[in-house]
Amino acid sequence: MLIFVTGGVRSGKSSWAEYYLTAKKNQANRLVYIATSFPSDEEMKKRILQHQLKRAQGREKWLAIEQTNDVGKLSEKLQKNDFVLLDCLTTLLTNELFFHEQHGERWQTASFRQYVLEKIIRGLSELQKSCELFCIVSNEVNWEFPARSNAVFQYVRLLGHLHQQIVERADLAVRMEFGIPVAMKGELQ
Repeated sequence: MLIFVTGGVRSGKSSWAEYYLTAKKNQANRLVYIATSFPSDEEMKKRILQHQLKRAQGREKWLAIEQTNDVGKLSEKLQKNDFVLLDCLTTLLTNELFFHEQHGERWQTASFRQYVLEKIIRGLSELQKSCELFCIVSNEVNWEFPARSNAVFQYVRLLGHLHQQIVERADLAVRMEFGIPVAMKGELQ
């Protein structure tokens, strides 16, 4: 099963996704949390720590894997009965597109952006095939201010393409608004 959860910043996406997976799981399911962020500054360090503490204090235990790029290679570490949460796609895209030394300014070329799009979709597909339930969390950035630079425009455009491809394959697509899940595809159960 593939679940996609999106919404604005601080809309409750991650909390809802964690709740949904823990509510659906049984004793045979292992909870796996793939964190795509890396501590790039003090604010991000605090956010990562908050997420880690929240999961550690919960009743359910999560196997946390930090993977900032190349998420598909984690498929070998997953088990068929795993419930996997990837948090978040927007950070993964940023990492793949901009934050690897070998990439430099390559984000400016259409061929590199297409390569990144295909690489992420391929990686997500590999993860989905390797587990029972796969949940992807992403930010809805198209509601934000208009792109004022080519980098932001290309990023938002690519993220939109990713969202469309994922939702097309998803069993359930949820938009979070004010902490309330709204099913855009499939049914909340």
